[in-house]
Amino acid sequence: MRCFGHILNLVAQAFLYGDDAASFELQSEAYGMLERVEEDLEHWRAKGPVGKLHNIVKFIRASPQRTEAFKAHAREQEEADIYKLAEESTAELEVIQNNATRWNSTYMMIERALIKQSELNSFIQDLGLEADASKRVPAADILTSDDWKVLREVSHILEPIYNMTMRTQGWGTSGGHGRLWEVMTGMEYILEHLEDWKLLYEDETANHATEERRRAQGEGLESVADTKSMSARPSVVGQTRERPLRQSRLPSRLQGFEITPLHRRRETVLSACPPTSPLFNEGALPVHSRGDYLQDDARSVSNIASMEGQERASIRASINAAWIKLNEYYTLLGRSPLFAASIVLNPDLGLRWLETNWTSPEQLQWLRDAKDGIKAYFERWYSKNDDDASESISATSLTPRPEQSRFEQWVKSRQPKLSVTGSELERYYRLEPEQQTLIP
Repeated sequence: MRCFGHILNLVAQAFLYGDDAASFELQSEAYGMLERVEEDLEHWRAKGPVGKLHNIVKFIRASPQRTEAFKAHAREQEEADIYKLAEESTAELEVIQNNATRWNSTYMMIERALIKQSELNSFIQDLGLEADASKRVPAADILTSDDWKVLREVSHILEPIYNMTMRTQGWGTSGGHGRLWEVMTGMEYILEHLEDWKLLYEDETANHATEERRRAQGEGLESVADTKSMSARPSVVGQTRERPLRQSRLPSRLQGFEITPLHRRRETVLSACPPTSPLFNEGALPVHSRGDYLQDDARSVSNIASMEGQERASIRASINAAWIKLNEYYTLLGRSPLFAASIVLNPDLGLRWLETNWTSPEQLQWLRDAKDGIKAYFERWYSKNDDDASESISATSLTPRPEQSRFEQWVKSRQPKLSVTGSELERYYRLEPEQQTLIP
């Protein structure tokens, strides 16, 4: 068994720093101990917008006087902004310094910087008027509008990894988090998240490259548009995807049972709606609450359309590095029947969840191993006299609980519904998830 938090840490570091995350950290520490400041700044600067932001935060936090000057500048800017009537004040929020060891400090640094983006930009601009070069942010570290787009993209990609890290830390007792079943479902959740972004960048990068070739050959805009519409998504994915696509299917042992089909996020359901059904108008939502109602899939939140080719290629490489690292540990964990058994023994998920989501030959072998282990344990410790197959299952009591997180909603969306018959163990496998009420 491996520590899930450590796995997520390695995945995030692979995304941020590539395959050389460990050496990058050691090199930065060495520069710090030797007080080779300029070389350390250049070392971080090589990591793009994230490294440049690191240097800016380090510059601001280098002295108490400079930190207080930034706060004073933020207060002045907030007082001058007469349009902020009800927004919570951010003037006293400090920028957060990251380090190479704890990746979540980098995520929190980016999140805080995005909140204080306008304040940072104006503060750096004001410092540019200083005659003393040591009081100015180095020109090589100044963040451009494209850099801010990349930082926002990085934030979107890292957010589920950060939330999953916080969710699974600690002991999973008394309804807390960090339970064994959350490890495998959490890996499935993060893998699908990375695959959504991976798919988006493969498609858009291929389209962008095709456009550039057409333009170089002097062809018109109509040809470019045709190239976009004719771009074959499966062919691009098939060249790079090593992990099989997880497609919903009905296992042979469930044939004949009434089920409710699943709808995955990538599938469009517009065709099932009547032609006269009104479309949801995203623009009608208030800006401050729009994020609570809109989809959080990659294509909905990405800034890829406004990015240059170099930024696209960099983020695409980072996504691939993170996906490869997570897929490596996913395969290792899948070979242990404990993780699959923990999902089967969770009444809210059960065997059906795995049968619906595990469809590749290797995954089916993991499932068979888990079922064999559970069956052997059941036959050893429990009575073999099954109840009447027609016995009805009593309804479970409604248990109040808070609103589900995005991860919990994702897990529920992968759960089919079906009737139950068969032996006691078979009925448990097919047991309906408990119906729970939400606390308003």
